[in-house]
Amino acid sequence: MAVTKFRIKKLIKMGDLLCASFTLEEAYGVIGREMSQLFPAGAYYRYDDAKNLLDAAATWGEAPKESVFSPDDCLAVRRNRPHLVAGTAKGLPCPHADKEKDERASICVPMRVYGEFIGLLHVRFPLLSGENPRMASRNLGAGEQLALLAARQIGLTLRNLQFREQLSSLSTKDPLTGLINRRFLEEALVRELKKAEREAKPVGVVFMDIDHIGHINQTYGLGTGERIIQDLGIFLGEHFQGKDMAGRWGADEFILVLPGSSLEDARRRAENLREMLKDHATHDAHQQMRRATLSIGVAVSPLHGETADDLIHSARAAVRKAKKEGRDRVCVAD
Repeated sequence: MAVTKFRIKKLIKMGDLLCASFTLEEAYGVIGREMSQLFPAGAYYRYDDAKNLLDAAATWGEAPKESVFSPDDCLAVRRNRPHLVAGTAKGLPCPHADKEKDERASICVPMRVYGEFIGLLHVRFPLLSGENPRMASRNLGAGEQLALLAARQIGLTLRNLQFREQLSSLSTKDPLTGLINRRFLEEALVRELKKAEREAKPVGVVFMDIDHIGHINQTYGLGTGERIIQDLGIFLGEHFQGKDMAGRWGADEFILVLPGSSLEDARRRAENLREMLKDHATHDAHQQMRRATLSIGVAVSPLHGETADDLIHSARAAVRKAKKEGRDRVCVAD
């Protein structure tokens, strides 16, 4: 397969589309669509450093026999260089591709960007029968060259997207709890309120304050207070996902934004949250939570406010009411 002008144009087009991708998932979709016009079958495997596994993030053509495998199952990764196999006649297949026994050529290209291993490109292309040895060698070399060019282009784009997502996470996430931070949550609440107004739907807000956090810090140490805040943040992040949003508002304050929730729905979810936290604290891994209770305030738009500031003000007023009534309870805004 010669590296024709057509394939070069397709490669350039893929590069443009990859550069226009906002997320890694979007880029994986581009790879699957555009690589099918360069090679009849193949896959891009992203590297999961935590699990030390290669996982097929984008595939095209005939599905790979192994979608998840260890890096040790690829000879290219072991040798840190491209590994070319010319069908069944030449070359030793990688263990992960050993079941692909046909007359197609294949190449594995390990992808290292800025010295970091990010994944593997595995592509398969036909070997034309009846070719003279010189032409066969030329086509094999062209296929290898095209795969190397594609791997370089894909690798650089994906690594840059990883950097972008990491920077975005740093700017929107609270470093201690992993929840969205106050600035991003305020912006998100404004957007949700505008959307709810157009659709004539409510937005519930649940504001939480950890009771006696100052006393906990003085009695058990700042480390205990910090672990309580962190544990609560992780708990909220696990239980409020999708369209619901959980964020850290202040040092010991948290907020839930519940699009589409009526006042009764929001109040019931706040009560359930308080009860679930008590059960959460019974586990030995979360025993520090036994020292903590929550004062919770509930408000809903447009009943308690049409703007983000008014709604949060109403929810915080309900928290103060909960503290005045004895803490460890849920109160609804007046």
